[in-house]
Amino acid sequence: MPPREKARHSKLSSRSGSRHPAPQPSVLALEGNNACTFESSAAPPSVSLIVPPNDVCMCNAEAETLQQRAERKRGREAVSAYEQAASKFRQALGWEQRSPLPFERHCDTYFGLAEVLQNWAEAVLTVCRTLPDADLTRDVEQQASNTAQPLFRQSVEAYQQVRTGMQEVRADASVNSGNTLAAWAELLPAGEAVQMLASAQKAYEAALTQEEDAATWGNRADALVRQAELLAEVTPAQSGDDAVGQAFAQAMQAYEKACSMTSSEQGDDLPGLLHNWGVGLRSMADLQKDAEAACNVYALAVQKLQASIQFVRGDVAPHNAIGDAHVSWAEHLSDSDAMQHLHLALDQGYQGALHISASCGEALLGVGEVHSKMGKLCLRNMSNDADLHFQESAKAYHRALQFPATLGSFQDRCEARYNYACVLCLCKRYDEGISVLTELQRRQAVSVHDLTSDPDFGDMRNSPPFQHLIEQAAIRSTGL
Repeated sequence: MPPREKARHSKLSSRSGSRHPAPQPSVLALEGNNACTFESSAAPPSVSLIVPPNDVCMCNAEAETLQQRAERKRGREAVSAYEQAASKFRQALGWEQRSPLPFERHCDTYFGLAEVLQNWAEAVLTVCRTLPDADLTRDVEQQASNTAQPLFRQSVEAYQQVRTGMQEVRADASVNSGNTLAAWAELLPAGEAVQMLASAQKAYEAALTQEEDAATWGNRADALVRQAELLAEVTPAQSGDDAVGQAFAQAMQAYEKACSMTSSEQGDDLPGLLHNWGVGLRSMADLQKDAEAACNVYALAVQKLQASIQFVRGDVAPHNAIGDAHVSWAEHLSDSDAMQHLHLALDQGYQGALHISASCGEALLGVGEVHSKMGKLCLRNMSNDADLHFQESAKAYHRALQFPATLGSFQDRCEARYNYACVLCLCKRYDEGISVLTELQRRQAVSVHDLTSDPDFGDMRNSPPFQHLIEQAAIRSTGL
């Protein structure tokens, strides 16, 4: 299990999605042992003067209708509909070998196939993330990843076939290729993901050389933030600091550029851009080694997130992100100042989200985390309010776990249960804590190290039920 009460990362909002038809070169290569190259196998065909036969035109029309139908569906129905649409687009491309389409129509057909494959992969992952607790396991998640990754690969390959008359990848296809690579990176180990995001950057840069667009600059910034976070995990200290700092600096410049080109009056998603900028600043602050510098960046993050709320007040995301920023900010402060920021996390952040949606799982987890931290500060400072905070924390975690499908991945759900078990033990509700830990053990999501080293379990560690849990965890770890 990861460390208890591990800092939760605010999610970047999916602001821009795919661009629809209105480039780096044709090769986007990933360096290293697991290199993946997406290369067009042939130059774009010359413009054909042949009028497409009715069967090719009808097949294209059917594929587009199926795509539109899939975009209106959710869950497993969406997965099935995207599969049908992809099959029809492939059928149209197969028939085209006998009766070539005009060049522009040929490219649009590949674009439609690429979009469908991209959305199909994302639909598979969404279905997995929202499965009931009883159905979601690590194996099921891996199966979803194994299904989605080839679809992402095929999507990028199809986007590479969408060319301009100058034989460059068309700008909209290059943007969507970058988005697909960034989504694919989330399924990979950190080292491979860094390389995949580098390829996404090349795709965004290629698009921007053809057409500057606020959404593309924003997508590029989001990918740079994620790249910086992963570089911090996988690179050596000194060189890693330089690479991480450079990636964050480029991301902030890209956000600024995107904002300068955005107009909410013209329907641009300025609130989403400000939200993602704030989340990126929070991530940047988390990795600052100097406490004063970190606090300054947290203040900027909160400023951007508050600006986002001013534009749209019905979105829980910026409220939750403000809560997350204040929780992280508190880690760099003295106890009294930390308590003040934890209160701000509740008042300006999570409670605002819960006012919008009373069942918002992320906000409920935030409330649970904040009250747990408050309780520990009270214990450290001999305050009588500790138990009150622990009880409030347990109440919030319990409520969040009533909506497990809103909590995200298998790992996210297990972390929520683990933190709930810790708080129950701090409340001296030992039987309930043992019950939650037993459920985690059944899911193979708690280790001997967790049980024997976590100070929250100290008061009940010598009890027979807890010792039995340790014994069972030890047996599982040896595979006996």
